[in-house]
Amino acid sequence: MKKALIISYYWPPAGGPGVQRWLKFVKYLRDFGVEPVVYVPENPSYPLYDYTLFSEVPKDITILRKPIKEPYKFAKLISKKKSKTISKGIIQQKKQQTLIDKILLYIRGNFFIPDARKSWVKPSLNFLLQYIIENDINTIITTGPPHSLHLIGLNLKDELGIKWLADFRDPWTTIGYHKELKLTPKVESKHKILESNVLHGADEIIVTSNYTKDEFSTKAKQPITVITNGYDTHSVTIDKKDDKFTFSHIGSLLSERNPIILWQAISDLISENGDFANE
Repeated sequence: MKKALIISYYWPPAGGPGVQRWLKFVKYLRDFGVEPVVYVPENPSYPLYDYTLFSEVPKDITILRKPIKEPYKFAKLISKKKSKTISKGIIQQKKQQTLIDKILLYIRGNFFIPDARKSWVKPSLNFLLQYIIENDINTIITTGPPHSLHLIGLNLKDELGIKWLADFRDPWTTIGYHKELKLTPKVESKHKILESNVLHGADEIIVTSNYTKDEFSTKAKQPITVITNGYDTHSVTIDKKDDKFTFSHIGSLLSERNPIILWQAISDLISENGDFANE
């Protein structure tokens, strides 16, 4: 059976949609002839916790853990609440930002490139280079955000020539909160360079939407596959969906993710189409 090393920041007891994507993939990879090995931080600073997800982890898979140093733990000394909201990707509107908000955003954006988990890259490389060679790993998979994990994949690819899949649960330089991080032009340029290196370095790119696929297709020629978020039919039972009209959002509704255009389109349909309005 082939072995795949999955490098992820989010893993139980983390909560939210980000952890469930690769938790569920890991749960079923063996059905496709792939033995998963998971590499995660030993002491992460998660904004959300869901201890029920431990029951979803296959009992006998290999899970590797290494310590991580994160600035959010120090930011909590200034403001526990503000550091937690920033780590979720929730950013106050400019007119509501306090001086502390602005300082934390500036530090986060300009001193931690590409993100606050950058310090995990070098120690992870030192450990994983030897582990991959000694344990006959065939493929590595990195999932971001945090996109610093893709830098681990990029360096492992450069060193070993191993097959590398980069999974983007969100885009990089066009993610909703990126423009709110008070980036200097130099730092903004650095993000674009790192993004380009990752997109051109990966053997394959996985994204969660056609929108992100279209964006990345203009930036790199690598194969791009869309695997949307979903739900585990073994864990979730939906007795019956509406036969005529059902839509779903599977993910997080963070800062300014209110789909106003969608609501307006539905409103227009109701106003213009009597049959749709009646249903």
